[in-house]
Amino acid sequence: MSDDEEIRALLAAKARLTETLRKREQFTSLERYAPYQKQRDFHAAGAKYRERLLSAGNQLGKTFCGAAEATYHLTGHYPEWWQGRRFTHPVSMLAGSVSADLTRDGMQKLLMGPPEIEEDWGSGMIPKAAIVSWPKRKSGVKDAIDAVVIKHKPTGGNSVIRFKSFDQGRAKWQASTVDLVWLDEEPPKDVYQEALTRTNATNGMVYMTFTPLNGMSDVVASFFMDPGVDRFVTMMEIDDVTHISEAKKAQIIASYDDATRDARTKGIPVLGSGLVFPVPDAAIVVEPLRIPAHLPRPGALDPGCEHPTP
Repeated sequence: MSDDEEIRALLAAKARLTETLRKREQFTSLERYAPYQKQRDFHAAGAKYRERLLSAGNQLGKTFCGAAEATYHLTGHYPEWWQGRRFTHPVSMLAGSVSADLTRDGMQKLLMGPPEIEEDWGSGMIPKAAIVSWPKRKSGVKDAIDAVVIKHKPTGGNSVIRFKSFDQGRAKWQASTVDLVWLDEEPPKDVYQEALTRTNATNGMVYMTFTPLNGMSDVVASFFMDPGVDRFVTMMEIDDVTHISEAKKAQIIASYDDATRDARTKGIPVLGSGLVFPVPDAAIVVEPLRIPAHLPRPGALDPGCEHPTP
């Protein structure tokens, strides 16, 4: 091989490597997502259920899971392992958390990249090459994005995601009909119902990712106590993940107080503030005891002022 041929071969190899690295950079964040079994179960449930809740402990990957699913639907690019619902057309989506700041620092950051560095938008799960037009900024909230138009690769059409927050109130969620809503953190009941209403005409779906620290609220109770045929709950606990070492897991579990430990590590709704004893049942429940027949049995009555005894 001549020197010229060797140089051309090296340049061609460099060009191929550069292109490979460019493509990998576009999907680096999403490619890091190797879902645990509970996350796969959550995704798969979307094929059957319109309303889903990933009730998980803190820092176990629930928001990362939600962002990955949003990206799959928006781009139309589903992984081989995907068993959830597949949209065959560009989607319109709403996404929001408790406040605009939390929406920006959580959902937006995972999907778009660092909020404070506009040049890096497109380094999150949604690749820069898929962004059709530069994101529209949200007025009044530093570095926050209002909406993003995303190329739906299979059809050549455009999907759109709009970011909102719960503190805007129900009325601000009265957008046009959408296919999909993602709520990260527990929403007020009226916001949840409005979000669900936005998907009625499209037979779309709503999914939530949060740690149930508000106890058995109306939204949580509707999933745990009265799920019906449209709702599905996936509970994900600290023992379901491997990115935390066993020693670190023990340290994390020990750091939480009794009242919130199950919620923060297992996704079990926290004990309500109205309970007399804010401790888990396991701490006060014992095996049944046989009471000797000769012991007296006390009786007690608490009628209350509003329920007098006849």
